[in-house]
Amino acid sequence: MHLNTDSAAQIIPRLPTLLHVLRERAERHPNRAALSFINDDQQETTITYGELTARVTEVAQRILAADHNVEPGDRAILLFPAGLDFIVGLFACHAARVVPVPACYPKPGRAMPQLDAAISDCSPSFLLSDSKTIDSMAFHRLSPAISKMRMVATDAPLAERLPTADDIRELPENVSQAFAEIEPDDLALLQYTSGSTNAPKGVMVSHANLMANLETIRNAFGLNYGDAEQNDYTRSVFWLPHYHDMGLIGGILDTIYIGGHTTLMSPRSFLSKPLRWLRAIADRNATVSGAPNFAYELCIDRITPDEASAVDLSKWSVAFCGAEPVAADTLDRFRQRFESSEFRREAFLPCYGLAEATLLVSCSDQGVPFRRLVVDRDALLAGRVSPVAESHPRNLTRNIVSCGAVRGDTRIEVVDPVSRSRRNEGEIGEIWLTGSSIARGYWCREEVNKQQFHATLDCDNAGQTFLRTGDLGFVHEGELYVTGRCKDVIVLRGRNYYPHDIESTIERALGDSALRCVAVATDAFVGDAMSIVIEVDRHLSDASLPELVRCARRAIIDEHEVDARQVLLTKPGTIPVTTSGKLKRAECRLRLQADEIEYRYQWMRSIISDDSVATQLPPLPRFVNSHTITHATEQIETWLTQWLVARCGALPGNVSPDTPFADHGLDSMTAVELSSELDDWLGVELTPELAANYPTPTELAGYLAEQMRGAAANADSGLVEN
Repeated sequence: MHLNTDSAAQIIPRLPTLLHVLRERAERHPNRAALSFINDDQQETTITYGELTARVTEVAQRILAADHNVEPGDRAILLFPAGLDFIVGLFACHAARVVPVPACYPKPGRAMPQLDAAISDCSPSFLLSDSKTIDSMAFHRLSPAISKMRMVATDAPLAERLPTADDIRELPENVSQAFAEIEPDDLALLQYTSGSTNAPKGVMVSHANLMANLETIRNAFGLNYGDAEQNDYTRSVFWLPHYHDMGLIGGILDTIYIGGHTTLMSPRSFLSKPLRWLRAIADRNATVSGAPNFAYELCIDRITPDEASAVDLSKWSVAFCGAEPVAADTLDRFRQRFESSEFRREAFLPCYGLAEATLLVSCSDQGVPFRRLVVDRDALLAGRVSPVAESHPRNLTRNIVSCGAVRGDTRIEVVDPVSRSRRNEGEIGEIWLTGSSIARGYWCREEVNKQQFHATLDCDNAGQTFLRTGDLGFVHEGELYVTGRCKDVIVLRGRNYYPHDIESTIERALGDSALRCVAVATDAFVGDAMSIVIEVDRHLSDASLPELVRCARRAIIDEHEVDARQVLLTKPGTIPVTTSGKLKRAECRLRLQADEIEYRYQWMRSIISDDSVATQLPPLPRFVNSHTITHATEQIETWLTQWLVARCGALPGNVSPDTPFADHGLDSMTAVELSSELDDWLGVELTPELAANYPTPTELAGYLAEQMRGAAANADSGLVEN
């Protein structure tokens, strides 16, 4: 399925690089505030475009000092706490024709495996930071390569006077020469991915990629260039980490690109008190801000109605939401909570993007309420999209938020990931991309780049290459809907379950008791299964944990009609996550299969465990045919009656093969348990509707024995005991 609906498909930035943009801004508006930072004590520091350019020039000169032998294309690790020095360092690298590599800020005295991995991968020539960070680094816990690296500190005093336009034009020769020699195809940064599925890889973003995506964001968000002398320019507020693409490109660089003013705060400041984010937006009449879905959820949970009514969000016109699945329920509840703040629903812009595409790929239209699609659950699990009315029973539907139209000159294809053939509209497939914003690939990953950045369709004779995103989605009425990650999808009995749907169900069911949860596919002795890990409040008593598991399982069964094979309740901080808070499901799965996760309580469904009712039953006959089917039926009847006693609490003397299951309290949860355990025992594919279709042990046993005989006949062999 091909999609590109943006009328402004040709991307023509006004200047070749963002460094040229910065110099132009400083020449035209040297006294305009460019960036402000509010520290954790709520003290604010501001730097103007003129001051920023002066600092950039000064740090670039230090980088290019004659005794350091810096060559164009060398890499520099940028290691900064939240603040303004990072952006000085990034532009200084551009001015010195060095490739900046933003890195996660190290916690004092801690090992930093992601930092070590990035340094090992890209072999930087030096590390750029502030002197306090350099002094606090625990070199004995970091890669030996770091201790041997040259350190450059950026925190020199500001110039004594504001630079004039003439000062900025008359740059030092070594810096001025860099402006002339920078080419659009030169690397603007190595953006290391957060590593939610694999070890982090450095995305090679060129100046051309960056400028194309910044112009795409400007158009998509409806932002104007701040060229006027008056105060009519965009004001933004962000707490997102500057070492991630969403915070760096969407939060900082796009504001500089349009000549606006961004107020920054640390992620820690937001997480400790989410109200600070909204107060900063209100106090500064900011029109642009955004965050992942969880941030809006945190505001709902941590900001009271009285606190909400005290902030004025009426000027907030672009509230983008991306970086993880966007939940319609979260956006609805946020609007309701902050309706008294005059927050408008049409301010929400659900987005889709990724570092490999520089940042933005698609987003909803600015100033228009976002679209959502209610689809049939069973069709979605089978890989099809079947819209239904909102009045359809909720447990039979899924509510998916549109990520809007494709922006800029990006082209999307929805593709069968195996056959590489195009999917039709309304069919789920892998999202493939091509366009000016698509990065050049991963640093030193030639084979991976061939597969991921140079993919071709089976029918494309022109040789057009695409980026394979690894994300699944579909197109409906010209808009993109993202359903999950290819590698994260849990396949059970031929149906596709999206882990974020399962996780959302658990979080709603357990409320504050669940701090974080993850659902992953794991292998069982009879095939694929689902395991769930839930971090629980440390204050919960051990006695309450079994009921917590049962509550989580009941919610999953009621909403998704599937049960987990394993549920672990763990202490906080057990589930692996990226520095931006994304679940590292692949790593969690590996740790589960290696039995490396410590838990407070474990529930495991297994018919061969010591406490299983199945261990008390005689084995099934080895062959199920016309001679043994009566015997098999009797064996299954016995199993079913004993199962009712063990699982439903039926009295042994009151259970007979002709007693309906419903008389013994069989509900949706135990019906799923029954079908799952029978599936495990008999080795035939069964559904939870069995107990409804065959309502007594006698009827169900006869059906199952026939199924076993059919399976044996098809295989031209008997059924082997488990």
